[in-house]
Formats: sequence, structure tokens, C-alpha cells
Amino acid sequence: MQSLSTRTAALGLALAATLSAGLMTPSPAQAAPPAITTFACPLDNGGGRFYCFVDYTSDSPVTVSWSGRGITINDSGHSDFYGRCSMGTTFTVTVTITNASGSTSRVSPSTLCRGGPIIL
Repeated sequence: MQSLSTRTAALGLALAATLSAGLMTPSPAQAAPPAITTFACPLDNGGGRFYCFVDYTSDSPVTVSWSGRGITINDSGHSDFYGRCSMGTTFTVTVTITNASGSTSRVSPSTLCRGGPIIL
């Protein structure tokens, strides 16, 4: 039969092995969803065209999605959208930024698509 001091020593060794194996350490913090810091949309609306942009922060890679027809140019922390709309109709634009931890979106105000000269 083992003595109390032998069992206590064995328990201490088992606990030390468990801790060193990382089995009792907290899991690493999960990355946060992206955060939008600036959203401007639509700008320069004329001739059935408009411009929008978004600035964001993220601690992991993102995908940026814009609603509607247009051209998207993405840089780290920033995205430009050169969109098209049907003159005389009302439109909104949604941007969604997604990373491994979640997503965030913004929606523009409802805007009348103007005709006239192209401002861009």
C-alpha cells in the first residue's frame, strides 16, 4: 500500500503534466468580427453612376461584398465601390464585411438615381 506522501507526490506530478500539456489552460481568445469605422454612400450621384467607400478594421483576413452593379476595388482596411443605378429609380447599397469570426454590414440611405452629367 502506498503512503500518503507517495500519493501526494504522484498527484502533483500528474497535475504538472496536465498543465504542461495545455489541458488546463484557457483556450486562446477568438478573433473579433470586423468593425466599420467609416461608411460613405452614395457620393457623386449623377448620370446613373455613384461612388461609395468603407473603412474597416479586422484582426484577420476579410471579404467585402457590395450589393448592386458596379466595380469594387479592395485594399487592406478600405474598399471602394463604383456603382451603377437606373436613372429615376430609388436605390440603396449594402456593404458586408466578413471574417472568420463574423460579419458586419451597413446600408445606405434610400437615394434617387439622378440623370444629368456623370460626376465621377
